[in-house]
Amino acid sequence: MKKYYLIAFCLLFTGSLFAQDFNDLKLKVSKGSVQMATDDGQFTFGMGGRVYMDAAAYFDDKTDLGSGSEIRDIRFLMKATLWKKWDAKINVGFANGAVSLKDVWLMHKINKNSFVRAGHFLEPFGIEQTESSKTTKFMHAASTVEAFRPGRSLGISYATWGKKVFWEAGLFGSDVNNNIKEEDEGYGVTSRFVFSPMQHDNILHFGVSATHRSINPVEVEKGYGAFVYTERQQKISYRSRAATHIEDRRFINANVENAESQYKLNFEMLVASGPVSLQYEHISAKVKRESDFEDYSANGWYAQLGWLVKGGNYKYKMKSARLAKPGPGAVELLARYNQTDLNDSDTMIMGGKQKDITVGGTWYVNHNVLVKFHFTNVDLDENALNGEENFNMIQTRLQFSF
Repeated sequence: MKKYYLIAFCLLFTGSLFAQDFNDLKLKVSKGSVQMATDDGQFTFGMGGRVYMDAAAYFDDKTDLGSGSEIRDIRFLMKATLWKKWDAKINVGFANGAVSLKDVWLMHKINKNSFVRAGHFLEPFGIEQTESSKTTKFMHAASTVEAFRPGRSLGISYATWGKKVFWEAGLFGSDVNNNIKEEDEGYGVTSRFVFSPMQHDNILHFGVSATHRSINPVEVEKGYGAFVYTERQQKISYRSRAATHIEDRRFINANVENAESQYKLNFEMLVASGPVSLQYEHISAKVKRESDFEDYSANGWYAQLGWLVKGGNYKYKMKSARLAKPGPGAVELLARYNQTDLNDSDTMIMGGKQKDITVGGTWYVNHNVLVKFHFTNVDLDENALNGEENFNMIQTRLQFSF
């Protein structure tokens, strides 16, 4: 029920826009998006959406992989600015025929360089985790990010930034899409700090993120037949797909039982000079377990290169502490190496190790349309889903938004 209360709350604020005389609203187009605004700039309102259409061909090794195509995601969003000081956003996803809440929040702009936000949104952890799927460079998140990211949660955060520093911190409950009812949903504290001494002809950026979260208890059925009983467990899982979504199986998967809390630490770096960029993230995770059990540790990292062969130089946004999206007509060549290790021999939890290399490119046709093409090689160790194997894939995406 929490998600429906949240939607109603944001709709109430958004609806106050229409209390204005509708004749005072002016239409304008900004970066391919249509907006309505009052003459005095006190109120703006916009609606939009996006569609991702993917196709993939897999070249099998041991596992029989299912080549095919899909509508990866459909989004519909509404956003509004009220009295210049308040922003509201509702972003709903329809992937795989199921409705899920994405960004549903209300933001108060304290001044031009800080805000407080409450609702359902991405926790401030690293670069790729905090970036919209609409602007991430690759079709699929790096395996390391997919395995360890905290994702979207219901919470409140404060963010501020200056000429060289960005900082955001928040307190979070659960993801409202999980529909946790009677059990304690747990809580998390997440923060991201970035220092960027260079942001113009050359870009240099260093950052660190950390998160601590209590573990949600889950009920697990055990036994057989008439002897089935329910046991409450403290459990957490780290898992990841093989750099693709059409083939939906998780090839590495670590289930950590008897968990009490988890800690994650992310180190990030961005370097860009003209049309060339390097992005790096390293994430380590530790699960504190009950006193009779050894603590579990895992880690992963990726490094990706970008080259704008057409479209000028890379630009930086201090407000989000990330690279800006290349402009219309740009052509970007990309390469990424990723390594994710979910094996911990001390605890005998061997979730598997994945290495993957992706090369490809993106054509930013205009503000609304882009095309992606990737070739990926995946290498898995003996602890992966079907043991040691190596396979390749070709993937492409047509993406449009409005």
